[in-house]
Amino acid sequence: MSKVGSSLARLFLMPGDIACVAIGLDHDDKQELVRMLINSLVWIIVGMAVAVAVI
Repeated sequence: MSKVGSSLARLFLMPGDIACVAIGLDHDDKQELVRMLINSLVWIIVGMAVAVAVI
């Protein structure tokens, strides 16, 4: 993967990674679920804010 793609992936996954570190989850299945949940919530909120701002 290119450096740009890697940087974008890291930026996209950052909210979930920060949440997992904050609650102290190690690398296991639960971390992946929590990261997916947090990332989904964050990016849905961001997307809705952008949609409202555009409309």
